[in-house]
Amino acid sequence: MKYLLIVLIIVNIVSCGTTKKALYPGMYAEMPSSILFLPIVNKTTSAEAQLLYSATVAEPLANSGFYVFPIEVTNEFFKREGITLGDQLKGITPLRYNQMFGADSILAVTIFKWDTNYFVVGGNVTVELECTITSTKSGNVLWNQRKEYVVPTGSNSGNILADLIVTAINSATVDYVPIAQRLNKMVFDTMPFGKYHKRHLKDQEVMVQEGKK
Repeated sequence: MKYLLIVLIIVNIVSCGTTKKALYPGMYAEMPSSILFLPIVNKTTSAEAQLLYSATVAEPLANSGFYVFPIEVTNEFFKREGITLGDQLKGITPLRYNQMFGADSILAVTIFKWDTNYFVVGGNVTVELECTITSTKSGNVLWNQRKEYVVPTGSNSGNILADLIVTAINSATVDYVPIAQRLNKMVFDTMPFGKYHKRHLKDQEVMVQEGKK
């Protein structure tokens, strides 16, 4: 019984995740203090996904202790260069962003899902994205997370017709911004704190879940 208890404790610890230091040693080694947010790679059919998500990024990064280059200003710079989509940045080395902006790191985001789904008697809204921070000095990936967040939009009143109507209304009027904000919390909570956070370098043993592959 004693050995079984020990095994269960070990399994529980493993299932809780891995420490930030073990998953993201590069963040602690290089300690980037500034992040440049790149134009998003949008793999969805939603034309508004890129704009809506961009509005949710700066706050959680700043709250995590990083200087975030003003997104509106950098987006305007990229637009002047004819770049509006993240796909157009392929081939540009991370070092180049350090030379152009003086940024320590870059944040690249790919949106895989920004969908409203209907079922026979239900539905949901799904947002899935991957975030990657890369050093502009070494070119190394310092942090990466890919997560999905699903919000049910169905009704369960027992009246099928009424449920269909409620589901349709809920799905059609859903506000994606709070959903993206919630997903951001799930994603950025796994990131080591930056130098402007009071817990900088004090969170190395915090357990986090590795993002989906």
